[in-house]
Amino acid sequence: MLYSYKPDEGRNARQTAFWLSVGMLFFGCYSLSGTLAGVESLRGPIINGFEAVPLLGIRLSGAFAVATGVFLVAAFLLMKYLGRESTAEHLIEVEQEMNKVTWPTFEDATNSSIVVVFTVAVLMGFLAFSDFALGRIFDMVLWGDLRG
Repeated sequence: MLYSYKPDEGRNARQTAFWLSVGMLFFGCYSLSGTLAGVESLRGPIINGFEAVPLLGIRLSGAFAVATGVFLVAAFLLMKYLGRESTAEHLIEVEQEMNKVTWPTFEDATNSSIVVVFTVAVLMGFLAFSDFALGRIFDMVLWGDLRG
């Protein structure tokens, strides 16, 4: 279903879009389960005597069932959306553009990072010195002495 349109093109972009979306969806449904656990009628176990999955320790409550249902329906709708021709075409174009980009080498990225860290450290030192000096000057102007 995810690869029904041009199945050999844009696989990386499609998989990345799918798994990142599923991860966000999982987080949202996990939060939904916690929120629904505040409702007393959804707190108890679905099946009496079978309150949790043995190895996983997941409580099989009404809140868990609702969140799982929302997750499954939303994941199915996500697959349908990503499998649409217009969405798939867009993701294929994104992957083609990503392949055209000239990415920096590891050495270039390292050198650029060193320059940025050094610049930030120098700026931090300058701002700390300026703060100290201006604080002393204003203490002298306002209070007539150098407190410290």
